[in-house]
Amino acid sequence: MKALKGAVAVIVAWVIANHVFRSPEAFLAPYAALFIIGNTVRNSMWVAARQVSVVVLGVVVAAIAAFALPPVAALALATAAGMLVGRVRQLSPDGIWVAVTAILVLLYGTATNPYLVMHRIGDVVLGVFVGITVNAVLVPPDYLCDARDLLVARTHEVSDILRQMAKNVKAGAGSDDLWRRRALSVNKSVAAKAAVMDGEASLVGNFRKRGWLRIGGSGLFRPAAEALDRSTLHLMSLTLAVEDGDFSENENLRVAISDLLDAMAVAFADAGRGPVHDPTEDHPLAALPRARKSLAKLENLLQKGGVASTAAASIILSSRGLLAALTVLDREEYDAAAHD
Repeated sequence: MKALKGAVAVIVAWVIANHVFRSPEAFLAPYAALFIIGNTVRNSMWVAARQVSVVVLGVVVAAIAAFALPPVAALALATAAGMLVGRVRQLSPDGIWVAVTAILVLLYGTATNPYLVMHRIGDVVLGVFVGITVNAVLVPPDYLCDARDLLVARTHEVSDILRQMAKNVKAGAGSDDLWRRRALSVNKSVAAKAAVMDGEASLVGNFRKRGWLRIGGSGLFRPAAEALDRSTLHLMSLTLAVEDGDFSENENLRVAISDLLDAMAVAFADAGRGPVHDPTEDHPLAALPRARKSLAKLENLLQKGGVASTAAASIILSSRGLLAALTVLDREEYDAAAHD
């Protein structure tokens, strides 16, 4: 879709600049239009402002250099001055185009021609206007869908790690470095809440926001994102605790831990298919009661002195954190959090 929008913006900008206004440097219009495509509707305004700014500054730098110095010295001055001006923070990441524009204008030998200078600026303004219009009208970017997909993928990743840990503990296979590496990878990934916030920002000025408003608003996924961000920390602690434990000689403890891990794995997978993917769906986490019972069973083993394991205590603490996250993801709890 981005390629199609880019093609439409370029063609429209070129036709208007070349055939309607008959600009002598019409190529600047499609060039400017293409830079707008792919940004959110709100960000496209900032990109447009930067594009116009760098061209205007480049033209001004070139004109001053051309008036003050002979051609070769003017080219050197314009390059240096353009690069310095382009380092202004507000022009990032397009600041380099101040120098590029100044160089092109000087090499064309038209830096002091007011007619061509006005056309250059006009073409860029036309291009960014076309780019903004096409970007806003033709399927504007909606990154909230991408954020939702990230949340779903995150729940399934957590579920897969827990399921593999449950299998290994139940089989008495000992620790597996893969758990830690996968948990660390999830923990270091893009924060779920940050992705959701970016998705919400993409709907500012976006007509596609009306579709989200009909089902509850752009804040639907924020409770899940916050819960999943917390769960990744607890998952990391849980993997380290399971790695440190030796449960091969205590069958009751091994069975209790593997059952707890498996129940939480099923609950996270259920959350990914249900309320995380669609918060409006009436889909409670059927495995959550089982996970709570499994945790209570493990706690009873420790309280009764049936096991002597420091790792078990750490597993319980981490599991409580994961269950708290699952409670938020559960249909009734999630619905209440989403509408606070």
